[in-house]
Amino acid sequence: MTTNIKSLHNLVTAKRTGKVEQESGIKQSLWSRLLPVLLVLFLMGMSWITAAAQTRAYVTNINTDTVSVINTETNTEITTIAVGSRPIAVAITPDGRHVYVANQNSASVSVIDTVSNTVVATIGVGIGPSGVAISGTRAYVTNQGSDTVSVINTTNNTVIATIPAGTAPFGVAIYGTQVYVTNLISNSVSVINTTDNTVIATIPVGIRPFAIAISPDGTRAYVANSGSDSVSVINTGTNAVIATIPVGDDPIAIAISPDGTRVYVANQSSHSVSVINTANNTVIATVPVGFYPSGIAVSLDGTRIFVTNQASGNVYVINTGTNTLMAIIDTTGSCPFGIVITTPPGTGGGTTAAPANVSGRIKDINGKSVMGVNVTATNLSTGEVFQTRTTAFGRYRFENLPSGENYMIQVSSRRYVFTPDSRVISLFDNLTNADFIAERIGFTLR
Repeated sequence: MTTNIKSLHNLVTAKRTGKVEQESGIKQSLWSRLLPVLLVLFLMGMSWITAAAQTRAYVTNINTDTVSVINTETNTEITTIAVGSRPIAVAITPDGRHVYVANQNSASVSVIDTVSNTVVATIGVGIGPSGVAISGTRAYVTNQGSDTVSVINTTNNTVIATIPAGTAPFGVAIYGTQVYVTNLISNSVSVINTTDNTVIATIPVGIRPFAIAISPDGTRAYVANSGSDSVSVINTGTNAVIATIPVGDDPIAIAISPDGTRVYVANQSSHSVSVINTANNTVIATVPVGFYPSGIAVSLDGTRIFVTNQASGNVYVINTGTNTLMAIIDTTGSCPFGIVITTPPGTGGGTTAAPANVSGRIKDINGKSVMGVNVTATNLSTGEVFQTRTTAFGRYRFENLPSGENYMIQVSSRRYVFTPDSRVISLFDNLTNADFIAERIGFTLR
């Protein structure tokens, strides 16, 4: 029988007794004419061959122990990859090169090379790994059966720390130096500081919080509470719930648009997706999907969402502009669950490891440029520090920073205080508006 939210809840109960049950042709003449043409195009550096294969979706199939690889341009499954037992969650490295898969019944994480679509490593973690998120060179894996979070160094695929969390940790999301973990049985979210891997806060939320996503600017975390049929909105500055949004029945997956204006929630027992407007925290649309939707991801350009449907055995593609169905992708694996979208290296566009620039302007409260301000950018994964100063026009710029990393931008001056005095950014492309407001010491900010 197809797994649903109830069987996942049973898994939590089973682990209390020490048991984790397993869930169940082109003609030769035509090709000979095309081959010289294709070779010329390749030598000219054209991307025609890969234009239709730029992005991929990686989908975990929990009943067949496989990961489906989907071409999101053609909406077709192109291959399947054998992984561990009951793969449930999936995440991608910032450079798009590797996919990390949490295998719930194997107590392991499979590492997939996205260029060859083969498993290149298997990492042992705690009991019942159920969620995975990656920032820089660290992967954080929630171990539902061990009540812990494993920290993996993705450069050598070794576990470097194990952090106690709440009861039955499941979902996980990262922004800057903070990791947010949902605890199914504790009805809470644990906040982990990545600098020393300690829990710095515990936030009460709704009943059975499954999934969590953080806004692109890092100011809000959205939690899908499957037992409360709601989404909790957390202010990440204060680590307090500031709003609760009613959604459909059994919400267990959540994703946010690249511009942060929409939150998409998969309601498993309602067979629907709720669309939330983040400006006022209201549901503005409810989109019917397949049976038991369990995973959701937004395309890199924000124009589509991809929803995995367990009982239907397929993936729905929704147009985010009209909130209507565009396509249905059948998968050969059984019970599709987790999903992530990426651009593997060498396929053009999307996430790459190319360096990026960060720039901004510093002005006083009257809009006047402030020169000579010290600005530093610290890579939060490696600790590498970059430094510069503002020009006579109050502008600063960092060039060729490694992308796919989180940076803390800090400003300082003997004559000014700043609002804010630091900010954390996730750098995937050039950023031009990392601005600050300066207040002369001794004056009051108005």
